[in-house]
Amino acid sequence: MSGRISSESYEIDTFHKDGLVTLHNVLTEEEVSEIQELFDRFLNREITVPGKDFCDMSKPFGIPFEDWSIVNCMLPTRYHPPFQNNIFERITAGIVKQIHPNIEMSKDYDQFLNKRPGKGDAVFAWHQDMGYWPNPKALGVEETATCTFSLAIDDSEEANGCLRYVPGSGLSKTLRKHAPLASSRDEGHALTIEIDESKGDIVKLAPCKRGSITVHDEWVVHGSSGNECPDRQRRTYVLAYRPKAVVEAERKLGFTHSHNDTVNWDTFDDGEERKK
Repeated sequence: MSGRISSESYEIDTFHKDGLVTLHNVLTEEEVSEIQELFDRFLNREITVPGKDFCDMSKPFGIPFEDWSIVNCMLPTRYHPPFQNNIFERITAGIVKQIHPNIEMSKDYDQFLNKRPGKGDAVFAWHQDMGYWPNPKALGVEETATCTFSLAIDDSEEANGCLRYVPGSGLSKTLRKHAPLASSRDEGHALTIEIDESKGDIVKLAPCKRGSITVHDEWVVHGSSGNECPDRQRRTYVLAYRPKAVVEAERKLGFTHSHNDTVNWDTFDDGEERKK
């Protein structure tokens, strides 16, 4: 599956076995540069993103912008509609059909992330994506298949905080116990879980060159360290696909992945009860 869209079975197998795979040289330099130009307009606040959808993912809400470490912009195609159906969307829509050929997958959300230079605290704590989302019982679904594509706008490596993950940690499709990184989910969005190498949690890095992408599923344990580089950013464009039935059920509950949702899943303890 390297290059544009081809069908390399070993890469698909790696995704299903490890929960994460890296696909190399998916976008051209010209294509990445075009996305980067718009990305930076969001980062510079030239394009307005309301409320909590423009925030620091590593700190409590309300921290001054100049003190942010991870600049997070949720749902850029919502706030800048001309960006819809961009080249990354078109390419990933083809790849996701190869990974899940028997499931009708739909775009669920998109996101811009930037780890600012020299921000050692620009850490994404260990987590499973399912820890952030309504559970299957709340949605009334069984299939939760997810492909989250992360496009490297900058070379991503250990020094500037590339992805790290525990291969195979999601095979059981079991949600580990998550806790708020802040004192509560009202103060900050981020969650964290414990990693225990004595119980088989072997950590692997997922470096990614500009124009390449990582793809991970909904259950794999993953996170990333801070950006220790004084003069290098780590900008990432995230785009997630889930079954059409899941996306429709989320929207019915009022869950759109916006931190501004009136129905704020961050504060829900029991999704099944909330559905009643």
